[in-house]
Amino acid sequence: MLDPISLGLLMAIGAGGAAAVTRWRRRRGAVVAKAAAGAKAAVEPAEKAGPQVSRAAGAYRVNEVLLFMGEEYWLAGELALVREGTPALTLFVAPERAQDRWLAAPRQGDVLYALQADADLRNLGWPGVEVPSAGGTMRRVEEGQCTIVPSGEVPEGWSGAGRYAVFRAMETVAVVVEQGSNRLALKGKTVPRRLVERMG
Repeated sequence: MLDPISLGLLMAIGAGGAAAVTRWRRRRGAVVAKAAAGAKAAVEPAEKAGPQVSRAAGAYRVNEVLLFMGEEYWLAGELALVREGTPALTLFVAPERAQDRWLAAPRQGDVLYALQADADLRNLGWPGVEVPSAGGTMRRVEEGQCTIVPSGEVPEGWSGAGRYAVFRAMETVAVVVEQGSNRLALKGKTVPRRLVERMG
């Protein structure tokens, strides 16, 4: 149903003008519908993906395969420990033969951490400034509150506000992450990034 002004215009411009106005209205409707569909398509993947994490160029990603000293690490899932919009530490689960292996990528530095679950460290509770290590102790080098953003294949229940701490002594490293009743306690060694290759 046309409004009185549009009807008056159509009568004034005749049949040819009426056809032109009709085409213009259809095109305008199609453009508006296409823009709305594009906006909806852009919003839906973001909603499905959950919180977005800002990443540096060259950062490792879920489903990549890394090679270090002849050992392959398939990055099946990740826990990004986010502070101020970027991951302060990204933990990648790299399962193999039912072994609970992890790789951790700190925000800065030229090393990765090759880690495994450690029951003794987990049983300590939330650690203080030091944790025991074989033949000595590791001192805390980083600690803080974070937002945990999971992706890929990770243990259930990890998402939202949490805290983490990193301990080091020479090449030995430990990482503890806690969120509510969930605690991840990992120990291992540092690995120079320059020796880690991305598989094609």
